[in-house]
Amino acid sequence: MSENKENYVLYQEQMMKTYEQINEKWKALSYKKAIISLKKHPAKISTFEEAKSLSGVGEKLAEKIWEIVESGKLRKLDELSETEEVTSLNTFVNVWGAGPKTAQTWFAQGFRSLKDLEEKAQLTRCQKIGLKYYDELIERMERAEVQKIESVVLTEVNILRPGCELVVCGSYRRGQTTCGDVDILITHPDGSSHVGLFDALIGSLTETGFLTDELIIAHNGPQQKYLGLCKLPESKHRRIDIIVTPHNEFYTALVYFTGSGHFNRSMRHMASKMNMSLNEHGLYTGVTRNNGVKVCSGSSLPITSEESIFKYLGVPFRPPEERDY
Repeated sequence: MSENKENYVLYQEQMMKTYEQINEKWKALSYKKAIISLKKHPAKISTFEEAKSLSGVGEKLAEKIWEIVESGKLRKLDELSETEEVTSLNTFVNVWGAGPKTAQTWFAQGFRSLKDLEEKAQLTRCQKIGLKYYDELIERMERAEVQKIESVVLTEVNILRPGCELVVCGSYRRGQTTCGDVDILITHPDGSSHVGLFDALIGSLTETGFLTDELIIAHNGPQQKYLGLCKLPESKHRRIDIIVTPHNEFYTALVYFTGSGHFNRSMRHMASKMNMSLNEHGLYTGVTRNNGVKVCSGSSLPITSEESIFKYLGVPFRPPEERDY
C-alpha cells in the first residue's frame, strides 16, 4: 500500500473508531465500507470523481477522502477529537479489557481521565493490568522487536518439544510495518507431541520473567490460549497471545489468527453460502441452518494447507499480506 493510500485509510479508520466510540453506528459502518473500498483500490486517488466512484462511498464521504488528498488533513476528525467526550473515550477504549461500551459507561459515570479510573472506577483484574501498563501497551512495536519475542518463545519451545512448528500471525504475518501485539501459533506435525506443551511453556516463560502478567487462559476444545504481557530486557511490556493447537486444526487456526477481522468474516460468509462452516478449528461441510441458526454441524473436511481452504471455497488463494480487506 502506498504512503498516500495508507494516509487515506488511516484517517477513515480514525473516523470509524471515533463514531463507534460515541455510538454513531451507521456512520461508523459507512466509514468501514469506505475503508474496504480504499484498500481494494489499486492506486492512489487522483480525482474527486475517482473517490466518488468507489463502492460504498457517497458524495459526503468522497468529499472527505478528497480533502485528505488535497490537504493531508480531515477537519471533521480534528473537530471531533477536540471534544471532551471523544478525548475521554479515545483514552478509555485503549485500556485493555475495555471496549467502546465500557468506555461509554465510564464517561457516563463522570470519569474523564486515567487518574479518575484509577481512583474511582470499579475495575476488573485485567483492566487494572491494562491501566497499570497503559502508556507501554498503546505504543506499537517494530517488526524487529516482534522477531526477538518470537526467538525467545521458539528457543523455549525447542527445548521442551523439539520439532514443533511456530508461526507469528496477526498484523506481523500480514506484513504491517508495526504491530500492536504478538500472536504466536504453535503445533507439532506428529499430531500428539503438542499435548502438555502449553502448561510447560507458559510455566517456563513465566518463571524466567519473560511473561509478566497473565490476562486470560482459555481452553477452546483441544486448543489452548494464553493472553498476557511479556517483556524483553531493556524493552517495554508488550501484549502477547500464545496459542497451542493440534495439527489437524493448524491451518484453519493459521488463517483465523492471521486475520484480518474483515477478511475472516468474508471467508466465513463464503463458507456459509456453500452450506459450510469455517472457524479456527476446521472447515465443515453439510452444515444445515434454519433461519441462520445452525441445526447440523456437518462433518470436517481434511485440511492440509491454507491453500486447500481457499480451494474448497472456490476462491483464489490470497497471501497473508493481501488479507487486510
